[in-house]
Amino acid sequence: MSILAHAAGFADRRALRAVRQPGLVRRFLQWRQRQAEQAIAIHLGLTGGHITDEIERRMTERLTSGGGFRA
Repeated sequence: MSILAHAAGFADRRALRAVRQPGLVRRFLQWRQRQAEQAIAIHLGLTGGHITDEIERRMTERLTSGGGFRA
């Protein structure tokens, strides 16, 4: 009888472990995406919410330069 009680608890723990968490690379990429979106939102707030070709060009240069986005 005690074996069956332990077996049920073991199955529950295995089911919890089966839920996959995002891997390290995926979490890093999601973090970078959020960081870029926040930087763009801040920059757009500083420009009054208007996007011109010049502003878009500067944002793209800053985001792709590797040095991060600095307003």
